[in-house]
Amino acid sequence: MTENKQPIKSITKQDIDDLKNYLEQLASWTEPLKLVNDFFENQAIPLNKKKIMREFHAQAKVFNIFYLNFLLSMDTLEEKASNLEANKKRKM
Repeated sequence: MTENKQPIKSITKQDIDDLKNYLEQLASWTEPLKLVNDFFENQAIPLNKKKIMREFHAQAKVFNIFYLNFLLSMDTLEEKASNLEANKKRKM
């Protein structure tokens, strides 16, 4: 029971494992996103237009994949959070 005498919601091990998996999935994007950030921060002169165009298209594809994965993950996490909130309250 909480301080307000409210029952505590039960959270299963599976719920915790699912959350950890989604956090690991998002954390796996750290290095690719660092490369994208480095590309856009690079203001080196002289500019090699052909190299910049090739890198831009490659980085755009990496970002697009990340963005789609991020949106899917956010939808899934929001659904999981709603399910956790809706779980039956359990008296201890």
